[in-house]
Amino acid sequence: MGFEPTNPYGTAPSLSALLAKYMEYLLTKKVLKPSTIERKAKMIKSMVKNHGVDLANPDEFVKFLNTVDWASGTKDIAVDSYRDYLNMIGLTQVKLPHIRREESYPFIPLEEELNALISAVTFRVGAFLRLLKETGVRPIEAWRLKWLDIDITNRCVTVTPAKYSRPRKLRITEQTLNLILSLPRRNKHVWSPSGVRDRFNVELSHFTRNYTKQRKRISAKLRNQRIGLISLRTFRHWKATMEYVKTRDIVHVKELLGHINIQNTLKYIHLANAITKLSEEFVSKVATTVEEACGLIDQGFEYVCDMDDIKIFRKRK
Repeated sequence: MGFEPTNPYGTAPSLSALLAKYMEYLLTKKVLKPSTIERKAKMIKSMVKNHGVDLANPDEFVKFLNTVDWASGTKDIAVDSYRDYLNMIGLTQVKLPHIRREESYPFIPLEEELNALISAVTFRVGAFLRLLKETGVRPIEAWRLKWLDIDITNRCVTVTPAKYSRPRKLRITEQTLNLILSLPRRNKHVWSPSGVRDRFNVELSHFTRNYTKQRKRISAKLRNQRIGLISLRTFRHWKATMEYVKTRDIVHVKELLGHINIQNTLKYIHLANAITKLSEEFVSKVATTVEEACGLIDQGFEYVCDMDDIKIFRKRK
């Protein structure tokens, strides 16, 4: 690129000192969430420590980006993080490549696979997974849940939004409610062992690693490699897809997920259509009383018509 990069530190700083300076720069120069700052710092650390990238040499960074086997989304994060680093050291005129993110669809498992996983993990992890499955909340949103957010009478949880999305109040089953209420109360938060907001992301990372170990063991025991693909976010994708299969109402799914922009929700139409094309068969049931009709609706059945003083409902298999 035809310039000599400058080092504002004089001599080469240690990696820990560099990361501390980088995070301090982001805190003072950017309006970012702590989790975003942490992700950017981890990216810088990985490039230096694991890949030996010379951050003072943009040409080397571009060469590294062209050869590393990363997904386009990860490369996009790398470029964004490195751009902040260059701004920090005064190289504001450097042009970095634009990464075009490749569109991909998330893995949607069978409900039987989710249930098999939930039943085989430890009690605390199982309660967490059931909450994700029934509400479709993000893992970090579930981690933020407080005891006061649980409406026992109406079996609802109030969700504090992440990623600038909308707050929601979502229903859960009585079984999941009882599982959550059986957990020990260490502080005002249900899952966080410390109750310190600044530690939520670190704690969730530890929880995720523990879950991943259990998932690997269960996948091997059940001889089902698909279970090994079920991440914590998979439950959100599954819930959104199944909710659209059931309702065919994309606005409802948008509100369920807390999305601000419906463009983020539209992919679940494709996923739902792909699934229902595999089987368009229905299970039909009838109701003769209001109680029976309400029970069928709670089970996901949709009303079809009246015939001979009974109401007919159906649900896709």
